[in-house]
Amino acid sequence: MKLILRSLLLLSGCISALLIGGCDSHDNTGKKTANKPVVVLKAYAMTLHDRVEALGTAEAREAVNITARLAGRLEEISFTDGQFVHKGDVIARMDQDEEQAQLVAATAQMAEHQREIKRLEMLLARKAAATRDLDERKTLAAVTASGIAQIRARIAELTLTAPFDGKLGIRRDSPGALIQPGTLITTLDAADTINVDFTIPSTSLQGLAAGAAIQATTGARAGELFTGTLTVIDSRIDPLTRSILLRARIDNRDGRLIPGMLMRVVLLEHEREALMVPEESITQRQKAHYLTLVGADGVVEQRVVQTGRRRDGLVEIVHGLVAGEQVMVRGMGFVKPGQAVTVSETWERIRESSYPPQNGEQ
Repeated sequence: MKLILRSLLLLSGCISALLIGGCDSHDNTGKKTANKPVVVLKAYAMTLHDRVEALGTAEAREAVNITARLAGRLEEISFTDGQFVHKGDVIARMDQDEEQAQLVAATAQMAEHQREIKRLEMLLARKAAATRDLDERKTLAAVTASGIAQIRARIAELTLTAPFDGKLGIRRDSPGALIQPGTLITTLDAADTINVDFTIPSTSLQGLAAGAAIQATTGARAGELFTGTLTVIDSRIDPLTRSILLRARIDNRDGRLIPGMLMRVVLLEHEREALMVPEESITQRQKAHYLTLVGADGVVEQRVVQTGRRRDGLVEIVHGLVAGEQVMVRGMGFVKPGQAVTVSETWERIRESSYPPQNGEQ
């Protein structure tokens, strides 16, 4: 019985050894597998700016409300709604019949004084008149001239003219209306250039100066991008908000912008050429950032890099990457450093829909 049991155990061990030997032989024949396919981006430089975003309001280069300066009856409206006028053009006239009559009388009186002065000067030359009479007449002439100047000034106040070239708004009154000082008749805007005033945190002032480029958009003109220049930085920082007021200027000769529009302003500064990669191509462990690269020999390398600005799903690589190197953008989770891979696709440009072209790049 013991002999039979020993024989069975020996037979079982032989069978196990044969099976193990067979499995090992199978594993050795299938050990070599195909390289993993990955997608890479050939690193290239693109123009990058540091961006500061703010909200502002579009304002005309010059803007004024045309209002009555004196109480009276509105006699004449000399414009149509939305008309373009030049500096000095008459916009409206108040009733000035009385002033015009006074001017005629004062002008006639002035002419009489001038004739009398001339006659007295001739008589004085022949010693036929007194110097006192001539002086009195000259004094009267001066008083009359002052009165004429006052009448003309009043007529000017009753005649509303354009103080600069611009576009008039909608008229608010009709001829014959009795109006008071300050009553709005219309508006005048010189909107060939638009000023946009906006505030930014004082911490964003580093290196900022007049002449910096800005981009602006508005919901009223969806899809349109307006470019301009920073013209003025205010002389004071608000002590409550720790922000500072800036003014940018946008060319508006085509009239696309209207004063009062809400503008979203992007201030562009520190222009430079920078290497950018998609955010998901970066691996972060603790405080370090890594890129997975594919060398010319197809071997994977993981490298520590220093990142900079982030924008539109892209990250600036400040140090650790050279233009032309292949950055893995698809398949990083399936490979390890030192492993050989196959590049199935190479991006010459970042063309994914989630990464809009930068500064005209296609």
